[in-house]
Amino acid sequence: MDLIDDPRQGQNSPEFTVTELSGAIKRVIEGEFAHVRIRGEVGRVSRPRSGHIYLDLKDDSSVISGVIWKGVSARLETQPEEGMEVIATGRVTTFGGQSKYQIVIEDIKPAGMGALMALLEKPVSYTHLTLPTIYSV
Repeated sequence: MDLIDDPRQGQNSPEFTVTELSGAIKRVIEGEFAHVRIRGEVGRVSRPRSGHIYLDLKDDSSVISGVIWKGVSARLETQPEEGMEVIATGRVTTFGGQSKYQIVIEDIKPAGMGALMALLEKPVSYTHLTLPTIYSV
């Protein structure tokens, strides 16, 4: 009997180990969400020394964790920043050891023209630049 089959009439529900149940959930989630596009706001962004990017994608009522592997991160046209509205493309994976799921992001872009224009119009700070001193003779 499969984990998602209904028990036969007159029989008790079968017992499964935690690992068996986690594996079944992983197969269903990764099978149904092998390739997805998610629109959301970038939350918490972490860039450890490994070169990977860890972030949250959120909307008004939910949050999903995401990861961008180092090789993918290096070739992104737009690097994610907290507060950006984006469309992320990737696959949903699970980690049964902690009953968690995440999206492994393969591409991420600003969501729509409005978001792209806002990004382009973002003020640039030049306060970190040191200008040369000009002497007159």
